[in-house]
Amino acid sequence: MKQRTKAALLRGALFAATMAIVPTGVVRAADVNISIGSCPVGCSAYTWSAGIADVINRNVEGVRVTAEETKGYVVNVKLLQREELEASMATSLSGYQAYAATGNFKGAEKGQILSWMAIVPVAMHVIALADGPVKTLDDLKGKRVGMGQPGGVSMLDADALMETIGLKPDVDFQPFRVRLGNMTSMLADGNLDVAIWNGSFPLPPVKKLTAERDIRLLPIPDEFFARHQAANPPYFRLSIPGKLYSGVDEPTPTFGLSNGLVILKKVPEDLVYRMTKAIFENLDKLKGVHPAFGRVSKETVLNGFAAPLHPGALRYYREIGVPGIEEFVKRTSK
Repeated sequence: MKQRTKAALLRGALFAATMAIVPTGVVRAADVNISIGSCPVGCSAYTWSAGIADVINRNVEGVRVTAEETKGYVVNVKLLQREELEASMATSLSGYQAYAATGNFKGAEKGQILSWMAIVPVAMHVIALADGPVKTLDDLKGKRVGMGQPGGVSMLDADALMETIGLKPDVDFQPFRVRLGNMTSMLADGNLDVAIWNGSFPLPPVKKLTAERDIRLLPIPDEFFARHQAANPPYFRLSIPGKLYSGVDEPTPTFGLSNGLVILKKVPEDLVYRMTKAIFENLDKLKGVHPAFGRVSKETVLNGFAAPLHPGALRYYREIGVPGIEEFVKRTSK
């Protein structure tokens, strides 16, 4: 890790030096290095980053893009803040908090990390056993609640959910901060009353749980979501489809975020424009790398973002007529 950090720092210095001698908005063939932070090798975000890097390297002159293995999204944003990365995978909530220097990133410089491209939604799952004591959000007081592991973005989402409910950990409920696989095992064994996880559906550990026990997914009421979104603008409404998990036959109203790309403000506009264009013009090829890219379109690319777009991405999205782009600009420029 120390060696990679030193290399990243050196690369960041070279990036800054290159930008200092290149006119604003122009990137010559020679050679800007861009690293995209992802997650451990084998996870979806690493596959996405590697695919995007390959497409850009094949189609955009003057840049070399590398997918960097990292410990995950929260770490990615902190590496961006230290300029050890130029872009990264993040949830739209982490991206917004980094831009606004709030939440987990309070005290950082504001406005340095901008939105780039939404890839896939992640949905809040509040999972309980069908025959257990938890049937609605009102039942969580005094319960044993799985909150996700420390350092993971799902734990931040679970913390935000419980804050909106008005419940404090270790006072109003007993938190268990463990991975999803551990939480579903604890549910099955009767050692947990409910598990909270924000992820792309279907969640394999939850599907595995349904082979052993009947479950319920707690619906998120409209009134609750309105209050939650008012305090956390990046969340948006969506439903978990019915029959995705055995025994859960009807759609479950919930909310979520987007998994996507954020990028440093200092990356030149023309370069970001050309990288964005290359990604969009090669979505069919990227779909062969990972099926998530089959869901990316101009109708979805803004989903969940509350931080402003990088000017290079904005320029391309205006060019292709992304629906609601001017409303998005107006909303995020406040």
